[in-house]
Amino acid sequence: MRSLQTQPLTDTWIAASWDEYLQLIENPAYDKAKGYYYRGHLRIEMLPVGLDHATDHSIIAFAINLFCVIKGIRLMMPDNCSYRKAGVQECQPDLSCYVCQTTMQMTGNANALAG
Repeated sequence: MRSLQTQPLTDTWIAASWDEYLQLIENPAYDKAKGYYYRGHLRIEMLPVGLDHATDHSIIAFAINLFCVIKGIRLMMPDNCSYRKAGVQECQPDLSCYVCQTTMQMTGNANALAG
């Protein structure tokens, strides 16, 4: 495995193994970063969430919730949740929506994509 001693570029996709990705995101310097891994590439985002982004995010979440309440649609909406399929992919979307027929239970496991 290559050593990740140098500070990687942020906000760009970099070729890396899954082990290198895990090594990087477990570094305390990236506690507040968002990490993504897809098809042998990693991306780290260090962007702060500003007022505009947070406002847009809340408006979208409210609109989705309101629509589902009016229509009687069951919905689970995790906010800033990490999804990982070990060795394959990881992402942290701002908002996730799960529409379901029955009540869903969260297991507390961040490996929501594993299966």
